[in-house]
Amino acid sequence: MRILRLRAEKEKGAGRQYIFHGRRQTMKIILIDDEPLILEELSYLCEKHKDIEICGKFVNPKQALQYVAGHPVDFAFCDIRMPGITGLELLDQMHKEKPDLQAAFVTAYDQYAFDAYQLDACDYLLKPFGQEEVDRALDKARRLVRTEQKDEMQLEIHTFGRFDLFLNGHAIDFSSRKAKELLALLVARRGGIVEMEFAVDLLWEEEPFSEQVKGRFRKAVMNLKNTLRDHGLLWMLHSERGRMYLETKGVSCDYYGLMEGQIHAAEKFSDEFMAQYSWSEAFLPVLERQAGIVMSNYSN
Repeated sequence: MRILRLRAEKEKGAGRQYIFHGRRQTMKIILIDDEPLILEELSYLCEKHKDIEICGKFVNPKQALQYVAGHPVDFAFCDIRMPGITGLELLDQMHKEKPDLQAAFVTAYDQYAFDAYQLDACDYLLKPFGQEEVDRALDKARRLVRTEQKDEMQLEIHTFGRFDLFLNGHAIDFSSRKAKELLALLVARRGGIVEMEFAVDLLWEEEPFSEQVKGRFRKAVMNLKNTLRDHGLLWMLHSERGRMYLETKGVSCDYYGLMEGQIHAAEKFSDEFMAQYSWSEAFLPVLERQAGIVMSNYSN
């Protein structure tokens, strides 16, 4: 069974901590599904997150609504097809009690996706789901909960000179150099898709494309996900079947600022871009031209 397989992996990553603004925070969540096995699976996958407190697990949606009315809840995983009421109707009622409640729907049916997002659901998980889908939903929820609490993280990406990622003024430490370089490549692509062969050609340029190198790429992806997850940043990364891209909305980056025509970014540019990576030199002509255009526009 799927749950037995998941339990066999229970210890993997169990000691991971999630850090926001220099301190650990707890997000209170509830799980709602009329199938007890789905509740157990969701609970197991959520328990790997040390900043998550599962306040309740409900097979009865009316009991869930009563709980929300009388207790603090930040986020809910909610089934859509349930006896007597749909998850869409339930979320609408829960929002009357707690307008800021975030939710992700869990369902075997994809025809409800539009309605789900109309209710501002932060994610939509199709059964069968796994750790990656649950992680992404929780990271999206963290970001939204922090925003509503006016406690947003300060995330900055520096690319002029050397590449570094800063969270609340502190540089994030990467345990893997290749994981950091892979993130740099994704940043350089500005939300564009990066396929495995393209990344391997740049990051392992002196090695032929082989199963061994593909294994190193997969390890770099895993290390990158772990680092981002540990800092509540997994929402940035979208990855599926060897294709990846980075969420750039709301991200502060000197490179993005320059390409958007911001004068302060043009003034900061000093003819160096992600200097520790040889492949970054290919981006310099475009950046130099853009910096010249921005400076010229502001001097006229």
